[in-house]
Amino acid sequence: MVVPVVPELTASALVTTWAPDGLLLVPVALVLAYGVLLVRHRARWPLRRTAVFVLATVVLAWAVAGGPTAYRGSVQWTGALSVGLTSAVVPLGLALGDPLRLWEEVRGRPVTWVRGRVARVVMFPLLASALSAAVITAAFTTGWFTSARTHAGPWAALQVAALVTGVLVTLPLLGDELLPAWCGPGLRTAFAFADGLLDAVPGLVVLAAGDSTTGQTLLAVAEAVGLPMVFAVMLQWVRADEAEARVTDARLDRLESRPGPEAEGQGGADQGPDRPWWESDPRFAGRYGDPDA
Repeated sequence: MVVPVVPELTASALVTTWAPDGLLLVPVALVLAYGVLLVRHRARWPLRRTAVFVLATVVLAWAVAGGPTAYRGSVQWTGALSVGLTSAVVPLGLALGDPLRLWEEVRGRPVTWVRGRVARVVMFPLLASALSAAVITAAFTTGWFTSARTHAGPWAALQVAALVTGVLVTLPLLGDELLPAWCGPGLRTAFAFADGLLDAVPGLVVLAAGDSTTGQTLLAVAEAVGLPMVFAVMLQWVRADEAEARVTDARLDRLESRPGPEAEGQGGADQGPDRPWWESDPRFAGRYGDPDA
């Protein structure tokens, strides 16, 4: 029995009680690595990304070495809370910190193994979401979680599996160019909705098995993350549209100011400001045909 003797469970005890072990090295290593990258980064890095990443590591530290872990042997739902935080809340915060882009800007080149073909398959949102839901469901419908409540090895394996599969879901949805080019902002938003539905599966399965408190805990954590995830992806969509509009506007301004040679290079001198913008936009070239043909 590795779970320590703890005082009676209260709200304050859940927050202040700690049971540190080797898992605490994970959040410590993450925040130290991020800090080293920040020091080596020459350009300005958004403070909000740093704050969210650090907050995620604090939540991870509490989940794996704080009250939820300390009480897991005597109060089952606290263990479910810990796993839910590690699999859903923490990965969202880590992804919003955008550590991959920070790493690549420091290196000056892409991290190829993260952007390779195998990684793209494993991190494809629907597959990664299904894998994450399957891992958590299996843990609570087999003897894995029961053993993890009283033994350090199974508990560490469950926490690492929950964190890794959670990151596989959030990193490509919120990162840069980790998905195929055809996965635009609209499709990413649909994937985020689908992930929210799949995140609810473990809680629903546990509820159906008769453990209402544990199932409700898993559901509450999953649904609390679902809306922020969708909101974050939709915010990226809005920003992408704004950036695309600025590029298009700048290009049209150049055409209007120099309608001669540049306009001819874009398809004829008569494609100036009096023509619809989409007829001279290379993204839509050939889609609507030549109106003068």
